[in-house]
Amino acid sequence: MPLDDLDPYRVPHHADQPGFTGITDLDDLARKRWGAAWSGTAAALGHGGPHRIGEAVTLLRCLVPLAPPGGETAGEPPPGSCSGTRREAFGAVLSSEPPDAAGFAETLVHETQHIKLAALAALTPLHHAGPAPRHFAPWRPDPRPFDGLWHGVYSHLALADWWLRHARALPPGPGRERAWAEHARRREQVGAALPVLVGSDALTPAGRTVAEGMVTAYTRLTHAEVPADHLARAVAYVATTRALWLQRQGGTHPS
Repeated sequence: MPLDDLDPYRVPHHADQPGFTGITDLDDLARKRWGAAWSGTAAALGHGGPHRIGEAVTLLRCLVPLAPPGGETAGEPPPGSCSGTRREAFGAVLSSEPPDAAGFAETLVHETQHIKLAALAALTPLHHAGPAPRHFAPWRPDPRPFDGLWHGVYSHLALADWWLRHARALPPGPGRERAWAEHARRREQVGAALPVLVGSDALTPAGRTVAEGMVTAYTRLTHAEVPADHLARAVAYVATTRALWLQRQGGTHPS
């Protein structure tokens, strides 16, 4: 897909929001690094199954490069990455330069879920919840509106599945350990937030079908064998995140 750093209208002027860095223009060195990032990404993405390749090929239309978060030193790899999608720009992904092929594959899995769910919601209402930011999300420090939690659970469920399959496909080593850790954390995060969606009376019949599908997918993941040390750390991570969230909210129980 095109790496679009030229079109002056590639992102609306009001696109600034938390989690996004500025739109950037690429020099020759940055384009070469993006080319290197693509190398190996298809194989990593394919570890999640042929459907991950299929949905990426079908849904993705262009990639808009973002500036790296936290600044960048010339000639050095980016210090981190950020990404996102826009509901009004179907098929477009905004992303800073990924650190490696696995990180880029994760970004594509993550953002394609937002693209799919936004398109489905445009066709049929999935819930009637209000915009008040009041829900605990284990991947964010701030309260989230129901729709943000809805999108977050859906995308993290796919990430948990992809990291599990990626871990199984890798030989023993640091990459495999990283994949197990990421899978365990995503799985526990979904488990902490999914009951709020399932128990909501704001779901439409279509939304209820999607929620039940997420429960089925999550239940299947919980049956997977995961190294005990990674699972224990993931459980502790989510518990700590919940405690910190409660502290910031003045003791209000997360919903």
